[in-house]
Amino acid sequence: MSRLVRAAASISAITLVSRILGLIRDRLMAQTLGAGWVQGTFLLAWTLPNLMRRLLGEGALSASLVPSYARLRKSDPEAAKQLLQDVTGTVITILTPICLFVATASLVVPAEWLPAPDEGGVEAMRLLLALNAVLFVYALPICLTAVAAGALNTLGMFALPATVPIALNLVWISALVLAKPLGFEVDSEVATFAAWSLMVGGFLQLLIVLTPLVRKKALGRPKLGLPKRGTAAFAVFVAMGPTVLGMSLNQISSLIDHLLAYYMIAPGAVTYVYLANRLLLFPHALTAMAVAVAVFPKLASEAEDEGRTKMRQTLDKSAAATILVTVPAAAGMILLSNEVVHVLFVGGKFGGDDIAATVLTAACLVAGLPFVGLAQLYARAFYAVGDTSTPARTAGILVVFNIVISVVLLTTTGMGTAALTLSSSITSVGNAVILSRKFRRHAAPANNLGMVWVRSLIATGAMCAVVPFVRIAADDAPLLIRATGNLLLPIGAGMLVYVIAHLLMRSPELRELRRAPKK
Repeated sequence: MSRLVRAAASISAITLVSRILGLIRDRLMAQTLGAGWVQGTFLLAWTLPNLMRRLLGEGALSASLVPSYARLRKSDPEAAKQLLQDVTGTVITILTPICLFVATASLVVPAEWLPAPDEGGVEAMRLLLALNAVLFVYALPICLTAVAAGALNTLGMFALPATVPIALNLVWISALVLAKPLGFEVDSEVATFAAWSLMVGGFLQLLIVLTPLVRKKALGRPKLGLPKRGTAAFAVFVAMGPTVLGMSLNQISSLIDHLLAYYMIAPGAVTYVYLANRLLLFPHALTAMAVAVAVFPKLASEAEDEGRTKMRQTLDKSAAATILVTVPAAAGMILLSNEVVHVLFVGGKFGGDDIAATVLTAACLVAGLPFVGLAQLYARAFYAVGDTSTPARTAGILVVFNIVISVVLLTTTGMGTAALTLSSSITSVGNAVILSRKFRRHAAPANNLGMVWVRSLIATGAMCAVVPFVRIAADDAPLLIRATGNLLLPIGAGMLVYVIAHLLMRSPELRELRRAPKK
């Protein structure tokens, strides 16, 4: 377990740098393009390749590949190398014609054929098609990056794959900074320039993860073509089918939210949903996702043991760690959401009514953070034991449920985009509860997580009682002073109070995180 904690900590530290750069990028996007139809159209075009990145980078393909690759690494390293070559070649074979088809179709389909929103009209559809022709190509390198990253994690290399998003963020930031000096003045021109830069950034990410695999001689020339029936690669892709749905509830819900916001509210409203997702991903990547990525190879390895006692213990400890770190993160983000939005995004073309809409939308989404993390953790446990159908069926039902709740809230309340993110949080709760209960048939619980919830909520309550009184900067203070006095100081004080509360309660889950590595 200590090795898992160290791996999760390493991922969190590197991911922190990436998320900080991501927030800088989002700040530049909001202040450059505002919350108008150009920004909304760009974000909608970015959603599809980004969805594939989430599915394959953090879900389906890695979840199917890692268990098989981990087992072969133990018994037959040469067969593991062959598996990686076959999977890489299959991804190239499948995605290359798809990307070319989508890009070509986006260039030849008349914009008038698409349903246009009131704001932007046909011009918005023209921009959407132009951006999609460029951005969808990004799906190819980023999916290959997912395969390589999963292999590196199995080899015990967690830090390098975690640095991949840093490269993309640097490319994106550079594009936004250089757009005006290069002569791109109109918003649609800036968006198009950013799209081309992102496509280039995708291939840079792929180069970063392929280099160590080639140096370690863990990857040879990709074998193009579809895998033959009965091979390990064929089994990976068969298992991946239902896994796509099972691990993608949050991402599919995000896509649905973008579409509903674009057409039922306004194209610019997509900005509020996007920024809310970014504020969710910041604590999620540092807490729940770091635990889930680090623990998955271990779960896959222990799933082969008779009785799965060790696996269940690992799963329960990981779930306790997820609760321990996500509950205060969610509460703190909600408590400080107004300050976060002001410090991070306000300025340029972003302000006024955009602030309140983003704050409420983000608060409703971040409330589901602990359950998003637990659902992803339990989904990985299902895939580790070879059960891909249960998460898929559960996710399929909940996606429909999410759409229904979203439409009902949009048509019966005045919540706007907050209705969409509240619906996503509700379905995340359902997903986590259902998966945790259904996994009991694979392995009986080793620990009772009820008391972990109780202790975390008590400590979080103490934290929330202190944080509001630690804000010391005035609302009109300079940005750096406001960020320090109203964000960094309250966050630091809140973390200290939270840890002290757990120490007073002698929480075993905190002791597990603090345990020194065994020599």
